[in-house]
Amino acid sequence: MRNQEPVVRVDGLTKSFGNFTAIDDVSFAVEANKIYGLLGRNGAGKTTIMQLLTGQQFATSGSIHVFGQVPVENAHVLQQMCFVKETQKYPD
Repeated sequence: MRNQEPVVRVDGLTKSFGNFTAIDDVSFAVEANKIYGLLGRNGAGKTTIMQLLTGQQFATSGSIHVFGQVPVENAHVLQQMCFVKETQKYPD
């Protein structure tokens, strides 16, 4: 079996909003064909990480690669993902 590149690779990711640092030097990889969970208390940065992975926010520092490419303003990457926020409303 050959080694595959991870579907997601995050290295040294930091996201600050003014003086508040929401994500501080986070690194991880997500392999294909596995199930992962993102757990943490309210305010831990889960939604911020998802927004960064889906190109909805810009990282303060660090790198994000999804399918081997940077997701920000990248139609090839973004058309292959879906992120539904808990607060999104749908018609009845």
